[in-house]
Amino acid sequence: MNTPQNTDFKREKHQKSGYNFVILAISSLIALIATFSISATELELAHRALIFGCILFLYLTICAAIYVFREKHVENLTENVTEENSVLLKPDVESRLFALEEANQFFGASLKPNDMFRLVSSRINELISFAACVVFVADENNERLTIEFADGKNAWILRKTEINSIEGNAGKTFFSREPQFDQQLLLEKTAINPIDLQDFNSAIAVPLFRDGEVFGVLQLYGDAENSFNADSLLLLDAIGTRVAPLLLSSFAFERSMSNALTDSLTELPNERAFYLVLENQIAESQRYGNQRPLNILAIDLKDFNAVNQTHGHATGDRLLKFAGKIIKAQLRQMDFIARSGSDEFLVVLPTATEKIALEIIERIERAFVTKPFIVSPENKIFLQFNFGAATFGEDGETPQQLIKSANIRKYQTKTNLPNKVLWFPKEFIN
Repeated sequence: MNTPQNTDFKREKHQKSGYNFVILAISSLIALIATFSISATELELAHRALIFGCILFLYLTICAAIYVFREKHVENLTENVTEENSVLLKPDVESRLFALEEANQFFGASLKPNDMFRLVSSRINELISFAACVVFVADENNERLTIEFADGKNAWILRKTEINSIEGNAGKTFFSREPQFDQQLLLEKTAINPIDLQDFNSAIAVPLFRDGEVFGVLQLYGDAENSFNADSLLLLDAIGTRVAPLLLSSFAFERSMSNALTDSLTELPNERAFYLVLENQIAESQRYGNQRPLNILAIDLKDFNAVNQTHGHATGDRLLKFAGKIIKAQLRQMDFIARSGSDEFLVVLPTATEKIALEIIERIERAFVTKPFIVSPENKIFLQFNFGAATFGEDGETPQQLIKSANIRKYQTKTNLPNKVLWFPKEFIN
């Protein structure tokens, strides 16, 4: 198992080997120079042989000393590493660490980050008891660390806490790329409000790596100063190497889910997301009946094709993003807007009566009177829209029925037909 202690062992072993090689090389060079010098003198053969024997004896003595020293040093290092790694070799520890690896195989690409973190947190607690477990995630510029996930005591307080990436125990871990131990939270309290940490008295943290770069920090808080020790830090480091792929897989899963439900142009939810939300709201209205009214809106831009033909599709794309942003700003916080087609938008209005739906339509129309779309400094377009509304129960009880009714009303506004008039296919006429 490649732990920091094993890495240090290898590094120190290589360093000592390098020193030994230098000493041996220097000794060999001195022996050669001395041998050459003696051979060039006019001393008697017996005297030169004696001196050569002394030089050889000293050289062999130095070689033997280097060998003995090296073996003794390696033995001491091995004993230290074996002792430090003993906690990782316990059968129950190994089985739980392996369970984290299995979790990555089975759940890594199918759980959202919050669900994945709850799974990870429970597994960590089986190995290291903690008062709270948090994960700091770095921003794109690696300037700030934010607690994206928290579990345990005061989790609701800690979540979304933001610190400088070089502050606190987590910041030191992120910057140094090495595990850190903060026994009395002296370092952590310089970055996080001490009131938020008043139930904790110690912390340990390890970096989380992605392709050799640190993307976050896994930190545990303890309620006592002696909650953690060297074994805890060693074990948490082993856990960190297994947790990082789990979190990264869940991040990728959430991004793929988000992309599947998001319109790439306007960055609004797409029609698929609209159906999911509408189905949920219909279920709520069915449950509470008249106490929970529900309306939807179908909206499209007037003369959008003319804008595309006159100013080009790039301008048309900017216009759609502008329109979606302004419409969304006029909705209530509980409302949900999605782009459903080329120039079409759909809106869910939970708890809204027909009167409230009409008020929202009027608010949207007023917003575009005062907010024109800027094509160029000399050219502005005041957007206008076609609206259609449908009420749950009165105009349908399924998503398809409600959307169809709202679209019919929208087409009626295009042709200036009286409201509430229904259009039927030609085969039903006569």
